[in-house]
Amino acid sequence: MNRKLNIFGITTLALLLLAGVVSASQESQALVTKGISLANSKQYDDAISNFNRAIGLDPQDAEAWYFKGLALTQEFRIKEANAAFDHAILLNPNYSNYYISKGLGLYMQGNNKDAENYVDKGLLLDPNNSVGWDAKGIIAEAKGDKAVAIFAYNKAIKLNPEDTTALKAVHRLEGSVAKILSNDTIE
Repeated sequence: MNRKLNIFGITTLALLLLAGVVSASQESQALVTKGISLANSKQYDDAISNFNRAIGLDPQDAEAWYFKGLALTQEFRIKEANAAFDHAILLNPNYSNYYISKGLGLYMQGNNKDAENYVDKGLLLDPNNSVGWDAKGIIAEAKGDKAVAIFAYNKAIKLNPEDTTALKAVHRLEGSVAKILSNDTIE
């Protein structure tokens, strides 16, 4: 009988602890949701504060780390953003946007080689990620690799025909390639 009471006590304690975790997790998710709303309203400092509070409640919340990184990027706090993306990747290494965002952060720091590697990792996880193809195009263009940039932008357009940024980039790049070809004609 004593043993059953002990098991019951442990079970009750486990349920109470689980309820606390669920409650903290729900509060964390509410803070992340509020942070996203604030970021969408360009209130980045307040958004970052909400993401930090969410992380304080649940440090294992990869989404909170990711959105914190995005908000920090908007504030041009790129080193901090990349550290947040690193946390997100560590907690959930199977989500392509974490790698792509880290790649764009590295690009913003002028580190095109590592940026390209992170974007490529993201595209390996999700080859249908139009944002990843946009990022690949941006980085390739910065490196002067017009062929890869045009290919990547066209892939982004195929996945998201409404991507006007990629459309404009392709037209700009194809125009400059056409000018180069016309200047190299044999007489």
